[in-house]
Amino acid sequence: MKTILSAMLIAGISGSAAWAQAPAAPQTPPPPAQVTIPNSRIIDFTSSVNGHRYRINVSIPLVPAPAKGYRVLYLFDGNVYFGSATEAVRANGNATDVVVVGIGYPDSVEFSSESDARRGPPSAAQAALSPYLRARMRERPYDLTLPATDAELTAQSPTGPAPYKSVNVGGLDQLLKTIEVDVKPRVAALTTIDTSNQALFGHSLGGLAVLRALFTEPQAFRTFIVASPSIWWNNRVVLKGEPAFVEAVKAGKATPRVLVTMGSEESTPPKGDIPGMDRKVVAEAIARSNMVDNARQLTSRLQAVKGAAGYEVADYAVFADQGHGISVWPAIGRAVEFAFQE
Repeated sequence: MKTILSAMLIAGISGSAAWAQAPAAPQTPPPPAQVTIPNSRIIDFTSSVNGHRYRINVSIPLVPAPAKGYRVLYLFDGNVYFGSATEAVRANGNATDVVVVGIGYPDSVEFSSESDARRGPPSAAQAALSPYLRARMRERPYDLTLPATDAELTAQSPTGPAPYKSVNVGGLDQLLKTIEVDVKPRVAALTTIDTSNQALFGHSLGGLAVLRALFTEPQAFRTFIVASPSIWWNNRVVLKGEPAFVEAVKAGKATPRVLVTMGSEESTPPKGDIPGMDRKVVAEAIARSNMVDNARQLTSRLQAVKGAAGYEVADYAVFADQGHGISVWPAIGRAVEFAFQE
C-alpha cells in the first residue's frame, strides 16, 4: 500500500489506493463496450517519433461544421477524461462545434506486454493491477514528465527509494512532437478542423505537460489549460522554459490564451488516516509539492507580462473544497467556458 501511495504522491497519479488490493487480472482482452458515445471514433497508432503505441478517442460534433471548421479540445489522460470532456462541450449547448480528442493508450494485450517489456518487472502493487491499468500507470509517468536522473528522483521522493527509474520518465517532448506529427493529422483526416482555434488540456502531470507545451511551442494551440500542474517535478525544472516564453510574448511572437486551475485543498493534508502511510510523511510530501502557491505564483507572473493583442492569462481559478483527485472535473468545465465561449 505504501508503495502505490508513494507513487501517486510523487508522480501525480490520481486514483484509489484500493488498486493495490485488487486481484491480478488474466491476460485477456477487456470485455466489449456496452456504452458508446455517439459519433465518436477510436484510433490506435504507433508514434513515428518514439515507436510507442497510443490511442486517441475522438468525438465529432453532432452539428454541422462552421465555415472555418470545428474547434478542437485535446486532452491528456484520454482514457479517463474523454467522456467527461465530450459531455462538457455537448451538453446545454456549451460548445457544440468542438471536437474532443482524448490522448491515451490502447486496451490490448499487445500494448500491456510491450509496456511490461519496456518498463521492466512491475512492483508488487503494480503486478496486482489489471494489465491495462498497469500499463497506463507505467507509461503515463514516462510520457508526461521531463527527464530526471535516478538521484534526482530519489531526492524528490518522500519515502526513500523513488518508485521510478530515470529510464522510465522524461518522454514528454517526444509525446508533444507525436501530437503534432501523428495525432493532429489523423484528426484532420476525419473532419474539417479550424486549426486557428485549438486547445490543450491536462491535469496533474498532464498540467505539467501543458505548461511545457506552452513554454516550448506556444503557437501549437490557441488556448492552454494548465489544471493542477505538477510544477514541483524535478525541482521545478519546467520553469526553466519560462524566460524564453516571456521574451517571445513580449516580442509579439506568441499570443496564447492561458488558464491555470487548482483545487483549494491540494496543499492540505487529508483529514483522515491513510492505511500504510505515516501522516507526517504525507503532510511533508504535500508541503514540498506546494501545489496551490506554485500555480498561483505562475499565474501572477504570466499576467504581468505585456504581450501583443490576443495574449490573455485568465485569473487563477481555485475550486473551493476540492482536492487533487477530484479537481479535474470542475477544471474541464471551466476549460470549456474559457477556451470556447468567445
